[in-house]
Amino acid sequence: MNRRRLIAWIATAVTSMMLVIGSQFVNFSPANSATTLNVYAASSLTNAMNDIKTQYQSANPSVNVVYTFGASGTLLSQIQAGAPADIFISAATDQLDVLQNSSPSKIVSGSRKNVVKNRLVLIAPTTAPVSAGSAALTTINGLTNANITGIAIGDYTGTPPVVPAGNYAKQVLTSRGIFTTVSPKLYLGSNVRTVLTAVENKTLNGHTIDAGFVYKTDAALSNKVRVVETALTTESDPITYPLGILTRTTVLSTAQSFSTYLSGATAQNTFKNTYGFILP
Repeated sequence: MNRRRLIAWIATAVTSMMLVIGSQFVNFSPANSATTLNVYAASSLTNAMNDIKTQYQSANPSVNVVYTFGASGTLLSQIQAGAPADIFISAATDQLDVLQNSSPSKIVSGSRKNVVKNRLVLIAPTTAPVSAGSAALTTINGLTNANITGIAIGDYTGTPPVVPAGNYAKQVLTSRGIFTTVSPKLYLGSNVRTVLTAVENKTLNGHTIDAGFVYKTDAALSNKVRVVETALTTESDPITYPLGILTRTTVLSTAQSFSTYLSGATAQNTFKNTYGFILP
């Protein structure tokens, strides 16, 4: 009787061990794992794109959209260095041109399109204490006044420029014939949102800031700044946001789906009615 119990116990133990070992080879992963889509986009698109991501993923639960936001020139450099971007949305045509015109082209043929447009504005702080220069500023030409000592502007250096908003601002100042005059007052921000924050806080890298150039959509996000003047569309290159799908993508159909979604009614409504972008 004891021998039978011993044999039964051994049989049970062996069976349990086999089940444990076998379980190591069972795949408990979901039947359909999420597809990751890496989107590199200009900083000024941050808020709108985050809203659109929520909308898109709700309709496409198997897709995980991952954003990298930054200055368009910085993003271009990252992509050229091998960053795993599937889609690139710049705030100017120059950065997309570099990728598209390279040999071989790094942009999928036929994928390039403009998603939205924008306007450039000069802003000044509204929160106390406001300098006499900021308070009295009513036009872009007023930046030449001696009581304006610090102007925040996106980094317009480089080829193509690091921050398109800064390059647009330089073009506006040049069109008005005042760029050389105000150049000593210009302090460069790493992206357009850095410029917005600098005007809100009235300081950038230790320099007092009286005003700055951002997009109209950026200014609309803050109650700490006011729009002094909106630049004319004829004073700079058209402010467009071109999109291109990178040839390096391994999720082409998903990238195409997201690109199509950005041009659809739901996303375009978010861009225009929620954040103030201009439709292409």
